[in-house]
Amino acid sequence: MPSISRRPLLLSVGAGLLSKPASAQPSIPDRSIRIMVGFTTGGGSDLVARAIAPTIQQRKSRTVTVENRSGSAALTMIEILRKAPPDGSIIGLLPSTVWLRRLTTPAVFPVDPLTDLTPLGIIGTFEMAFCVSPETKARTIEEYVQWIKEGPDSRRRFGTAAPETFSQYFAQLIGRQYGVALEPVPFNGTGPLSSDLAQGRIPAGCGGLASFVHQHRGARLRILVTSGPVRNPVLPDVPTVIDLGLGDLQLLEWYAFFAPAALPPRLIAAWNLELINAVEQPDVRAQLTQYGLNVGVTKPDECSVRLASDFVRWRKLLDRLGIRNAN
Repeated sequence: MPSISRRPLLLSVGAGLLSKPASAQPSIPDRSIRIMVGFTTGGGSDLVARAIAPTIQQRKSRTVTVENRSGSAALTMIEILRKAPPDGSIIGLLPSTVWLRRLTTPAVFPVDPLTDLTPLGIIGTFEMAFCVSPETKARTIEEYVQWIKEGPDSRRRFGTAAPETFSQYFAQLIGRQYGVALEPVPFNGTGPLSSDLAQGRIPAGCGGLASFVHQHRGARLRILVTSGPVRNPVLPDVPTVIDLGLGDLQLLEWYAFFAPAALPPRLIAAWNLELINAVEQPDVRAQLTQYGLNVGVTKPDECSVRLASDFVRWRKLLDRLGIRNAN
C-alpha cells in the first residue's frame, strides 16, 4: 500500500522558512459506523468486535454498532460486506479460518479475500480449541477417547459453528490421531454450541479459543487442548498439541478487519490507524487478552501477505492429512 504523503507547504517568515502538512491526518467517515460480524452473539468474533467498537465510538464521537449477520459460516456477512458502498462506513471482522473454505468448498464459497475485499489489518492471533461437556467427565484427551470407545456412536458427535474450516478439521484430526472418527454437527454460532455443551446436549465442540475461555473458567465446558505452539497465558492448565506430541496439528489463526474492495487508499490508512489506536488502549488490550487473543495490529499489506502465505500452508496441511477438496 502506498504511504501517505505529507507535502510540505513552505512559508517565508522573515529570513526563515516554516513548513507544515498540507493535509490533515486521514480520518474515518464522519457518520455512523457499522461493524459486521458473520456469527451470532456470544462467539469469539462477536466478543472481539464488541470489545473494540465502544472505544472507536468514544474516540470519534459517532455511533458505532456491531451487527451480527450469521449464516453459512460467515458467507452471508461476507457477501453483504462485499456489496457495501466503499465509503468506509461499513467494515467487517472475520477469523482467518473462514477463508479455508476457499480451498475445501470453492463452489459454495466463491469470495476471494485478496480481490473481493480490502484487508484493513490483523488485530491479533488465536488458537483453535477442542472442548468437551462436563457430562463426559473427561479431563484429558486420553480420557475423552476412552469415554467414546466405551459408549454408543452418539458420543462421537462434536459441534462446530464453521463447517469445512479448522473449526471442524482440527477436531477430526485430533480424533484421527487417537483412532476415533469424530462426526461434526453444525451450529449457528459458538454461543448456541457453548450452551448445548453446558447442558450436555452435545459431548464435544471445536472453535476459536475466545469462544470458550469464559465457559471453561466457569466449568460450563472443559477445554482439553489448543492448537498453539505454547500454552496460552490465560489458560496455563490447558495443554497444546505440542504438549501432546501432535506438532503436525499446530495452528495459529487470526482476526482481521475487512472492507469492500474499492475502498480508497486514504480510508484504508485511516481505518488501519483507528484500529491501532483502539486496540492499543490498555482496557481494550486487557479485555482481548482475557479472551486468549495475542494482540498486535498489522498494516493492511501485511494482512494480504499473511493471507496468501496461509493459503499455501493450509493446502499443504490438508494434502498431508488427506483432506481433499469437498466438491
